Amino acid sequence: MKWVIKITYDINKLREKIDDIDNKIIELILKRMEIVHQVGITKSKDNSRIYVPERESAIYRKLSSHSGISDKDISNFYTEIISFCRKLEGILDVVIKKDSYSLIGVKKLFGEHVNTIFVEQFDSIDTSSIKYILSPFNEEVLNFIQKNNWFVINKVSINNENLYLFSSFENTILNDNDLAILLGVKKISDNCLKINKNLFINFLSYKESKFLKDFKLLGVIPKN
Repeated sequence: MKWVIKITYDINKLREKIDDIDNKIIELILKRMEIVHQVGITKSKDNSRIYVPERESAIYRKLSSHSGISDKDISNFYTEIISFCRKLEGILDVVIKKDSYSLIGVKKLFGEHVNTIFVEQFDSIDTSSIKYILSPFNEEVLNFIQKNNWFVINKVSINNENLYLFSSFENTILNDNDLAILLGVKKISDNCLKINKNLFINFLSYKESKFLKDFKLLGVIPKN
């Protein structure tokens, strides 16, 4: 009977330590929220981007390096922390087509705090208020971003299906090993999408893309 009492005592002590850590985590998140709120006030004055994927990707890499936990695992739970804090700056409106992959993808990319807007056609979007589209790469979305001078800024994979985030805001914090998305009339990489018989989307490192001519840079996605 004594060993049962000792085990129970040990478990209770461990649970007290866990509770203490949980309290400290919440305190730190609240402090993070206060700082994010201050950042949001500054951004609102100069109309800066609320969502900065390059910054989030850098956070994941830094935390991964610090902890030894993979970038993917870090992003799986940290996305919600960032999402919760980001809502203090503003809830993002993201347009998608009504399908299961897009519904899952928008939550995976932005967390719970995002406003999803469904459309039948992207041409129906009011670009004065809508700044983000999540979609597979296809001719419809390509025509839209070229017509409206939008950019590819991020991507998310759901069961081997790649969804790309398109925005009126361009990524500006670029690294050589980031992923450049190039539009051209020929295939220059094994990692390539055929839009139609005359157009290809090529994916190369940003460093490689700097030396290419006759290709249009559609955007740069931060390396995760």
